[in-house]
Amino acid sequence: MKFLTTYTQKGLLSIALLMAMSSCEVTDLDINTDPNKPLSAALNLLLAPAELGALNIGVVGINSSSTTYSPGNFRTVLDNASGFSGIMNSADSYGLDNNTYNGTWNTYYRNLQNVEQILRVTTDGKNPYYRGIALAMKAYAMGNMVDMFGDVPYSKAWQGNVDGSDRNVAFDKDSEIYEDLLKLCDQAVAEFGKAQAVAVSGDVIGGGSAATWIRLAKTIKLRLLMNSRKGRATGNAELKAAFDAGGYITTSAQDFYYQYSKQLSPQDDRHPWAISTYNAGNGFTYINHQMMGEMILNKDPRFGMYFFRQTDKVLDAGNPTDRGTIPYGGTYIPTRPAFLAEYKRVFYNDKQDPTADDIKFLAGIFGRDRGDNTGAPADGTLRTVPGAYPAGGLYGGREIPAKALTGSRDGAGGNGIWPLIMSWNVKFYQVEAILDGTGVTGDARALFETAMREQIASVVKFAQAADTKTPTPVAADVTAYVNAWLALYDAAPTNQGKLNTVAKQIWFCSWGQGQEIWNLMRRTGYPVQGPFKQFSTGIQSPILKPGRQYALRLPYPAQEGNLNSNAAKYVSDIIFDRDPVFWDKVKVKWEF
Repeated sequence: MKFLTTYTQKGLLSIALLMAMSSCEVTDLDINTDPNKPLSAALNLLLAPAELGALNIGVVGINSSSTTYSPGNFRTVLDNASGFSGIMNSADSYGLDNNTYNGTWNTYYRNLQNVEQILRVTTDGKNPYYRGIALAMKAYAMGNMVDMFGDVPYSKAWQGNVDGSDRNVAFDKDSEIYEDLLKLCDQAVAEFGKAQAVAVSGDVIGGGSAATWIRLAKTIKLRLLMNSRKGRATGNAELKAAFDAGGYITTSAQDFYYQYSKQLSPQDDRHPWAISTYNAGNGFTYINHQMMGEMILNKDPRFGMYFFRQTDKVLDAGNPTDRGTIPYGGTYIPTRPAFLAEYKRVFYNDKQDPTADDIKFLAGIFGRDRGDNTGAPADGTLRTVPGAYPAGGLYGGREIPAKALTGSRDGAGGNGIWPLIMSWNVKFYQVEAILDGTGVTGDARALFETAMREQIASVVKFAQAADTKTPTPVAADVTAYVNAWLALYDAAPTNQGKLNTVAKQIWFCSWGQGQEIWNLMRRTGYPVQGPFKQFSTGIQSPILKPGRQYALRLPYPAQEGNLNSNAAKYVSDIIFDRDPVFWDKVKVKWEF
């Protein structure tokens, strides 16, 4: 299952026109009806922008000469959640405030308008499939919104075109919203059990297939139950019932993801990481040294698919120009004594030092350590950047010499993916549920192995589609890697220790999927803090003391507080590193 992205220009113009129609509905002016500007649109034309909007991918505004597209929360929240979790250095010092997410908030609500329109016009029971799709997408989108912010406008939202509606929209409690979202998933499944007189068209996710949508609705419900299990009195029992009932995503052929393309017009549909990195010079943030360094030490077969190296030159601390560019505090990988000692032990059994070729390779591993909030020098041509997976960039393994990006497309098509809910995600959910004592049953170790193998295979498939130079990993190397993690799992003396080991592997799997690892860390507190070394099962502590603690939610946007009197108390009273969302009973803290 995936989002199709091969719209024709004519189709895109139709979507833009639909957004114009939708935007006209907010007026309360009593004027004659213009037949050329209808106030509602055919469901088959409304469906595609509604689906894309629910995932915050699609048209978000138009004017007389152009249409504006946005990845919505993808770039900001995904990057920042990866930073919270120690994968990247975006917001990893938690320097957030009430102006950080104004755009994220506005885009979420704006992009769900078309979903709401479908729900409004399908109450007559004549189009149950369209209604079922809208219900499922609303459950997914608003689940993400609650996971990010907590209490938000819900029951009274999207009523700006309803006569007499109150523009100071009330906020609903996060726990109550979740209860309704779970019901929406069940309602969606029920809608697909009804007769749809006219075949569904415009469905860019499921192709109008009831079976596909039933499976997705059940998977969305499973994800909601997984997140909320500690915040609901019946959470564990309902989660077990959902796993026992089945019908959710179980194979890679059923994966839920957005497939970006190489398309540049009428809108740029390349992966946002590829656009910022390969299109106009490197505007990408720093990747965490721990992720890259440990993947090298662990002989992880995904390394070259995840990352692309731009240099093989070791900076000279005695050179004033180089000195100002070297990462802070002795964290520079090719000259880092502790890392080189580990490299020597892993690759040469302590019998020789890293070779000159080794050092040239390591020079391209140019990122930052967790919590390095020092100023960024002009090092865009040195930083390691996203590779073939998931960004649709270039393969950057040892087989390919380092190459500085020149500010052009540099051969990268940008046809990457956004992994939303993959089969390996669901298997990791089940492993977590088994080990954390929810009553869910199954062979956690076998599921752990299958999830790892599925994720690696998925990375290889999408990386090779993006860059044909991507080699297929040697099967024995993949098996050796998986077996090493199974050995770590077996060595953990308790189920909680095993869960921490699994969580660290999920951390490696979460490249390009920041919100999932952020949710996991808030649900479980794992992986815990730990050293930067081969097969570590911990996350490196920040090297500089952040100004705030771990982000338990996102701060409420000041813009909403200025416009909505009901939002003002949330902006002033809710502290993002103190006040968790309802399901977070762990309240992760980093000890400094």
